[in-house]
Amino acid sequence: MSSHDGPSDRAGESSTDALRQRIAELERQVVEQQRTIEALREANAWNLDDHDAQQSLLRLIDCSSDFIGIADMEGHALYVNAAGRELVGLSSMEEAKRTLVQSYFDPADLPYVQETILPIVLRTGQWAGEFRFRHIGTGATIPVHYSLFLAKNAKNEPIGLATITRDLRSMKRAEEERQRLQEEIIRVQATTLAELSTPLIPISDRVVVMPLIGQVDETRAKQVLETLLDGISKRRAAIAILDVTGVSMVDSAVANGLVQAARAVRLLGAQVVLTGIRPEVAGTLVGLGLGLDGLVVRGTLQSGIAFAMESG
Repeated sequence: MSSHDGPSDRAGESSTDALRQRIAELERQVVEQQRTIEALREANAWNLDDHDAQQSLLRLIDCSSDFIGIADMEGHALYVNAAGRELVGLSSMEEAKRTLVQSYFDPADLPYVQETILPIVLRTGQWAGEFRFRHIGTGATIPVHYSLFLAKNAKNEPIGLATITRDLRSMKRAEEERQRLQEEIIRVQATTLAELSTPLIPISDRVVVMPLIGQVDETRAKQVLETLLDGISKRRAAIAILDVTGVSMVDSAVANGLVQAARAVRLLGAQVVLTGIRPEVAGTLVGLGLGLDGLVVRGTLQSGIAFAMESG
């Protein structure tokens, strides 16, 4: 600036500088505004995509056969899928939102939910196990696999409780049917084994034979008695041959069982022929002082059959 510049020149330069600064500020604001607009456009596009994704996800969840739902921390349902509403007897999403989650449980189970399950979820983030839901309309309890977990926002803060719960009624029915079939198989096997271990063989209209093989304990002795009495009664047999040739050991329980069987048969008007008594068995019977009154004793099965055929 020369010494000849006056006050008016200096004022003009000052105004020009201020104008330049104002223009620069406006340009900066325009750029910033443009960036904001672009950011809003991107956010809007993202929100549109996110909305579509959410709708697709909700449609997928609604097709699930499991109960899927979310509620706020106070127990107000925010969403329950179709399978969940059907499981607990809710007719619509509006009814679901009006119904507290506590209503899904039997009153007897509610204390466990409040005192055990919820504290675990709040402490660890989740709980899972077999539990029961309740049908709101009928009050019927429903066995379920209940999985409850915390729903959190982007800041990792709890915003609600979410569940994926599976109806176990079909599985329980299948388990009960398997159990019933297993018990029936065991019963049939037991009956078959009993029949095989105490077979009653008719050799004529009036004579039956029961050959015993192996060890005879109290249970088998009882089967011998039941089978013998039932067979004699049904067949109207006059003589029952009890062959103990294959019995490995006779103790006091077995000996008593044989004698009781003979006495019971006599009460039905029939006669017992005891065959195949080995020396050690005979010694046991004598040593126990068991009377064999009313028993016909033969050394072999063949001789017992011969006696029965002649007598019958």
